[in-house]
Formats: sequence, C-alpha cells, structure tokens
Amino acid sequence: MLTTMQAIPKAKQHTTIVCKGLEHLHEHLGYGQSNVVKKLKMLDHVVSAATLSNIKNGGHVGSSILGVAARGMLLLLQREMDMGFDPHTQDFLLQHTPGWVAAVVPEEPARAPAGGALTVHDAGRVSVQEKANFIRHARQEVLEVGVRLNSFANYFTSQNEDAYKMHILALLKKGVHVKSYLLDPDSNEARIYFEDRMRVQSFEKDSIGEIKKVIERLQAICAEFKTMDLPGKFEIYLYKHIPYSMFLVVDGGMEDGKMMLSHYLYGIRRANCPVLEFTKKEERALFRKYWESVQLFIADAKKLP
Repeated sequence: MLTTMQAIPKAKQHTTIVCKGLEHLHEHLGYGQSNVVKKLKMLDHVVSAATLSNIKNGGHVGSSILGVAARGMLLLLQREMDMGFDPHTQDFLLQHTPGWVAAVVPEEPARAPAGGALTVHDAGRVSVQEKANFIRHARQEVLEVGVRLNSFANYFTSQNEDAYKMHILALLKKGVHVKSYLLDPDSNEARIYFEDRMRVQSFEKDSIGEIKKVIERLQAICAEFKTMDLPGKFEIYLYKHIPYSMFLVVDGGMEDGKMMLSHYLYGIRRANCPVLEFTKKEERALFRKYWESVQLFIADAKKLP
C-alpha cells in the first residue's frame, strides 16, 4: 500500500524514499537525475538538480524541500511503476493495483494547438517510456521508420528490459507484428544524405559505418525473438530513399490508428526535431496524408535476412 507522508515524518525516511526511488527509476526505466527533476516539476513537486544530488549524496537539505522531493517520488513511482514505499523493508515494492495502467509523466508540457487534436513535443524525441506507453495497446502492427535506428537498438541492448524490450515481447506474444526500417548504408541515397548533412554537422561522417554496426545488433535481436516462435513477427527492413521524417505508427490501417512523426530539419540533430502526435479518429485528413506517404516510402524496402 502506498505509504502516506504522515506515516513517514522523519527526514531520514524522506531521504530513503528519494534515494530508493532514484535507484528504481534508473534501474527499471533508465531515468537519470535530470529526467527525474523534470518529471517532478510536471507533478508540481519542484526540486532542483543540485538539491536532488545533495539528497542522494548525504548533503544537507532543508526539511521542507526534502518533504517535497519525497512526496513527488512517491507519486512518480506509483504512476509509472505501480510501486509504493514499504516502511518495513525501507524500499519500494510492487503494489499489483487492480486495473493499474502506467501513466508516463512527461518531462515537459505537450503543446496542443487550438482547434485540433495535434500534440507537439517541441523538445524533440520522446522518452523510451513514452514510446513504450504509446505502442502498448497495438492490436495489429507497429511500424518505426528512422535513419540509423541507433537509439531503437539501444532500447534493447543498453536499457533495462522492463523499459522497452518486455513491451515489445508482450506485443509479439499477442500476435502484433513489429517492423522497423532504416536507411540502407550501401545505397547512393545514404551517401548523398550524409555527405549533405556533414556540411553543417561533422559528426555525421561516421554514420554509414554506425548503421552497419546497428544492423548487426538488430540482427541479433531478430534472431533472439525468432527462437521464441512467437505469433507476432519482429522484422527489420532497409530502404533506399532520402530520409525526410521519423515515423512511429500504431495500427495505421485500422480505425483507431495513431502516429508520431518528426520532420528532419536541416542542421538540427534528428533527436531534437519536434515530434507531432495524433490519431486517425481526431485528425483523419492529416493521418491519411502521412499514412499514404509512409506506405509509399517503405513499399520497396528489403527485409534483413
């Protein structure tokens, strides 16, 4: 049961709540302290990064702000992980709340323009937990179209399995097909694209070699899922087009389809390009145009063996 602050009044207990909360959020969801600070602010529990570091490292923190941090941590772990603090074990435990559904706390306010149901994530790429929450109710298919898919591969190899991999596994067990598309590193389109980007972003010079390394990692992931003989298929494809946008599409051919997309802005890191989020039901004309574009873009993509 989620312990109230009235039952844990001591500063030592508040400190334990914060420190244990940070451990669980990092271990299971891959959150760093900066992520936690932003999420606590969104929950109206404002704590500075310096204060959080002081709490973690045993420095002096006033009792009032320590209480704010602890209350925010209790709320954050309950919403995103269904965990509550147990005073007997002095740690967070799963609560197994009936009907609980993860509610990912954003790191900044999403902006919805007046007159529409289009959500704009101005800061760019959403967190891995937001992506996991976005795809979790897929019924037929999940498509991800990117350039290198390095971050996508890292979700499986560098994050705790609970952060993303187990969500994909759950979909595959339900018979949902998960298909991801990246730029063919041996294509002329890849050479032209990265040579052009290198004019203003020198770090792109190694991108073709990085894609080839990502392909090896993705092939290993595909092989792992294949041995499980699951109803849903996990597949990776290579396309030969100049990349224009990132797409994450859930059940695009169904009535309740939804989509995230990010246009690649010249001279701006792809991870920093704003992300648009909308559903077919609420933005039918917009969805139809982008869905048609996605289908044409991936039509001649080749599946990795």
